[in-house]
Amino acid sequence: MKKSEQKYIGIGIVAIFLIAWFGGYLAQYGLPSPLTWQIGTGGGTYIPTDVDKDNYKLGIGRWNVFETVVDSLDIATAQTSATNYTLYWYSRQGVNWLYHETGNDKYVTLTPEDGGYLWIVMKIPSGQTKYIDYQKIMEMNQYVTQYLYTDVDGDGVKDFAFRFDMKGHAIPNSGYPSITFMGFLLTYDASFTGLNDLGNSTGIGTSTVTKFYSYYLSFATAKTGVAIWKVEVKITTTDETKVRLKNLEVPGLGFLDVSSFDKLYTSTDYRYVYTISKNFDGALYLKYPANANNRFDMTLSLEYTLAGSDSILITTTVYYLVAQTEAGATKTDSFYAKET
Repeated sequence: MKKSEQKYIGIGIVAIFLIAWFGGYLAQYGLPSPLTWQIGTGGGTYIPTDVDKDNYKLGIGRWNVFETVVDSLDIATAQTSATNYTLYWYSRQGVNWLYHETGNDKYVTLTPEDGGYLWIVMKIPSGQTKYIDYQKIMEMNQYVTQYLYTDVDGDGVKDFAFRFDMKGHAIPNSGYPSITFMGFLLTYDASFTGLNDLGNSTGIGTSTVTKFYSYYLSFATAKTGVAIWKVEVKITTTDETKVRLKNLEVPGLGFLDVSSFDKLYTSTDYRYVYTISKNFDGALYLKYPANANNRFDMTLSLEYTLAGSDSILITTTVYYLVAQTEAGATKTDSFYAKET
């Protein structure tokens, strides 16, 4: 190929690029047409073309993104970015996560490959006593259509990621369109009181009989919560004919029949175990709002057929997850069930 031919090909490529750029066809890739700029004190104001507006309707283009994060049980209390939480803006193409920005009042550019969705990933920094209230987030954000609990950035820790539908938003005549993500955090009760203390159950006799025990959960501090992941009733005997679980009331779940429980055995006891979820996703977030009754009933029902002089230790345990770390913690109470 002659040098002159190469020159003309190069000029042609440049010309095609300039036509596409000035025509607004590259706006979806973060290159708005210079014809849409208006010169001002800040260097120019973006004016979307008709092509840009059509793209925005599909969730394609450059967006100004905002975050507002508050306490779930005290919405007047704003949470502090990079202290109580950190929020990241991503898009997702297949299984690949594409990072855009961190924090509030940022700009992100979405392409057709992003499918019209922006993903918001929330993390709780080390040492913070906060849960991400993902259920409240799903409830309060009309454009959040899905969430995942997954390891987005490959650090070995799962995070909540929320899919934000970027289609159908208002498009201004001047400037970039914007969206706002509403985040909610739940303050963890690090001094959770847990179960009340029951005395021994005596005089049960030797006939088959059902007894009810008025357990309840309570908190140390209002406007807090705990993420319960498992409950267990342990019977310290190996003779299953003596004590049988009938049901256990769990706040927020109601009365759980014995058929809902798994039964585990050791050399000294057998246990009825109900697992809600082993991590933050799906755990039972028990909340204690302000000016609410600090009593969450957890009635236990047991059926006895005791022999003479039987004295059997019954232990009820509530397992919950420590905020931010997802480490396990427990609250427990025991009493003796006695024939006499």
